[in-house]
Amino acid sequence: MPDLDQDTRTAVVQHTMNVISFIQQIEEEIQTILEVLDIKTEFVPFSEDFPDPSMME
Repeated sequence: MPDLDQDTRTAVVQHTMNVISFIQQIEEEIQTILEVLDIKTEFVPFSEDFPDPSMME
């Protein structure tokens, strides 16, 4: 893996933070749409070993 200079590292971190922010905004918009349309959601595990978050609380 090549060594990155500080400016490149900073740019990569900022880009990553921006992408995470966009993902969070999209999740919020989807949740709003689901609520407005009164669409219920349920947990679907990826595998049998994947815990149900509602059971963790």
